[in-house]
Amino acid sequence: MKNITVLASICLLLTSGLFLGCNNESSNASTTVADNNITANNPDAQNPEPTFKFEHTDWDFGQINEGEKVRHSFKFTNVGNEALVIRTCRASCGCTVPKCDRKPVEPGESSEIVVTFDSNGKPGNQIKNVTVTANTNPPETVLTFRSVVIPNNQ
Repeated sequence: MKNITVLASICLLLTSGLFLGCNNESSNASTTVADNNITANNPDAQNPEPTFKFEHTDWDFGQINEGEKVRHSFKFTNVGNEALVIRTCRASCGCTVPKCDRKPVEPGESSEIVVTFDSNGKPGNQIKNVTVTANTNPPETVLTFRSVVIPNNQ
């Protein structure tokens, strides 16, 4: 009787292990469009979603004089396989004004986000961010610029 109980326990453990293994495999086997890189428009896509590729996401204006307005263009290309649409561009401060085109950027096309910084009343080291929200993954991209504002001697 004891041997039957031990044998039954071993069988139960082995069977449980097989089912657990199957469950783990099936959960790993489930895919999403992002995982399997397939889209309706291009079944051979390597980057199915709209994807930013910036020349750079950080810019240093260097030293500027207080009161100067400086501008920089953050240029990018959509390296995905769907149209990229910018929803919002938000600056971290009122002294920074981003200009984003809301027109869809088709795969392979390029565009830019122009950022203007007004250094009036901003002496010293400055680090400012612009958060770009688009139909990309991740949905937010942060662009950063810095400068050292030389104060006016008034």
